[in-house]
Amino acid sequence: MRKLRVSEFLDKLLLLVAMLLFAWVGISAIFEVRRLDTLSSQGRPLLSEMEVNAPRYEATPPDEELVIWDAPKSQSRGEEWVFDVFTPPVIYYDPSSREFAVTPPNLRSNDDGLSLWTQFDLELLEVRLRPYRLQLVGYAGEPGSYVAYFERVSTSEIVLLREGEENLEIGVRLDSFQEERIETMGEEEETPVTQSIGVARLYDFNDGKQVSLTNKETKMFSDFEAKIRDLGNGYVHLVKIGDRIELENWDYLIEDLSVQPEGATVVKVSKDGSRRISRTLIPAVKTDPNARRSRASDPASSSPFSPRPDRSARP
Repeated sequence: MRKLRVSEFLDKLLLLVAMLLFAWVGISAIFEVRRLDTLSSQGRPLLSEMEVNAPRYEATPPDEELVIWDAPKSQSRGEEWVFDVFTPPVIYYDPSSREFAVTPPNLRSNDDGLSLWTQFDLELLEVRLRPYRLQLVGYAGEPGSYVAYFERVSTSEIVLLREGEENLEIGVRLDSFQEERIETMGEEEETPVTQSIGVARLYDFNDGKQVSLTNKETKMFSDFEAKIRDLGNGYVHLVKIGDRIELENWDYLIEDLSVQPEGATVVKVSKDGSRRISRTLIPAVKTDPNARRSRASDPASSSPFSPRPDRSARP
């Protein structure tokens, strides 16, 4: 019979002690759970049911406000052009009148009053850089006794002035005139060519400034002007931005001018100012470049002394 070793005895003893300890822990846990159940069954309030010494707030919803949107206002283009954020525009083009509108051409009202109000009795002829109202086109005489030839842009009339002479109708005075010689290079020439030019210095009574003109270039400003014909009487108006064409029943205000593309934005205003309607006019027929017209209607070329017909006459 095999003898029991000391080590094996100790292992068995430790296993027995561990089993007894596990059993004791389990029995203790059972008794503790039963004790807690006994306490809860005695009617004591739980923590969630006890009053807590803390301020209490009740959330209240904000007062309901009735928001009423303002009615959309008419745009500057006309009374029927009414749009806002929630009303996107629907714009139609009428090829017969060459105008944009908010109603289809075939659905427009036949009311004579409305048709008369929306009709524009103007025709845009041209939009160009605004030339100075007087252009030097030639001269004659000798130093100290020159006679300068000027062209009046609005009428193509030729005006003669001597040094120190005034023209109160045009509002200018010729302060000085002299002949200068300059060298220019032709497009196909390798050597410079000497040319004589006349230089006139005018005092402008309207602007209070001195203006220099030559007979080899057109004096232009940086802003625009337009020629607009009144279809009622055929009169041609030369207008700038901000000018007003006054008629018997309403006025036309020139709001904007452009050359690319060529067009004029015109606002039709009733005499009392209560009604406004806007149109963008474009030239019906482009001007024939070969047709005879005033030299001031042609913008200055890239050369500061672009060729112009020489009207100079030397006795």
